[in-house]
Amino acid sequence: MNIPKNLGRSFRNLSVALSALMMASSCTAYYYVRTDVSRNLEVDRYVYREVPEGTGTPFSFASDSRWKVVKVDEPFAVDFYDGTESMTHYAYAGSANIGDLAVAWDLSGDGIVKPKESLGKRFRWFYTYYDYKAVFKGLELPLPFDGYMSKAQTELFFRGADSPKGWNGVEMFFLLDTINQSFAQWYSDAVYLVMCNIFRPFCSSEQKTVLDTVKQSFMEGVELESMFAMKPDEFEDRLAAVAPGSGFGKLYESNAEAIDEAYDREAQVMDFFETAFVYSVDMPGRYFKGNAVDFIDGNPMWKVDAYRLMNGEVELAATTRKPNVLIFILTFAAIAALLLLFSRRLPGRRR
Repeated sequence: MNIPKNLGRSFRNLSVALSALMMASSCTAYYYVRTDVSRNLEVDRYVYREVPEGTGTPFSFASDSRWKVVKVDEPFAVDFYDGTESMTHYAYAGSANIGDLAVAWDLSGDGIVKPKESLGKRFRWFYTYYDYKAVFKGLELPLPFDGYMSKAQTELFFRGADSPKGWNGVEMFFLLDTINQSFAQWYSDAVYLVMCNIFRPFCSSEQKTVLDTVKQSFMEGVELESMFAMKPDEFEDRLAAVAPGSGFGKLYESNAEAIDEAYDREAQVMDFFETAFVYSVDMPGRYFKGNAVDFIDGNPMWKVDAYRLMNGEVELAATTRKPNVLIFILTFAAIAALLLLFSRRLPGRRR
């Protein structure tokens, strides 16, 4: 078998481009959110997570006195796709409207992730249908993907949608590697744009012109991995190197506190990459339709994380149906009674 010469380079580029994202995976907080729905649409909500001994019971969402934190009797495992986590504690609140128990994830200062949830109930004679829906707002990105990746590519890369059928692992690798290199370029350009926006309020008009014109020369001397982890002082050092005499080199030193505050504010988006959720809903009846990606104990489930939210809003939808047993019995009893009545009235049946 002939191995392509660029295979080693491709592996390296793949690992480099994902390095910043994978850093978050090593310290990700995993939450399993289970919602139990009663026939009258009241809900009990459980938010599980693994809490190592001696670290307290941190739950990163806004809660009130209705929520109680409990240690589980027996820890159990939940598969988050990128790892299996043992759930040791849960926060619980119950017997309320789903809107009253909405979980607002306070992940980064003013960065609130709060899905819009709704429950519905529909009576259709033989069956009663229960509908659940949750919509997560997509992340606001500093730079659109247009010109870097197509919509189909982002759907595949961030959500695994429309994977080519019949492809083997090697073919899938090169497809994803091609998309990944485009993503790496986007990420690098986004970092440059964010850094420019941080420095711009402190720049003279000449320095603002430098920011708008030196990007190509700035990037030519910087490795991708350096861009992913670049700090404001390092960014200015690079500007001073590519644009000597522009006045860069002292700007950060004179405005360090304000620039660091702006950087911390912009960097809050990374907190989203350090949290992942699995949602499941247990409604009366059996799963009938929806967009569930898997099941836990027969109940529909979905994973939600920042990678999926990078490609716009994420909607969770499920419908279950429960047979109206009494109506089934009464309906068939009525049909049987009518058939018996008509059969007695048919000619030839009279004596």
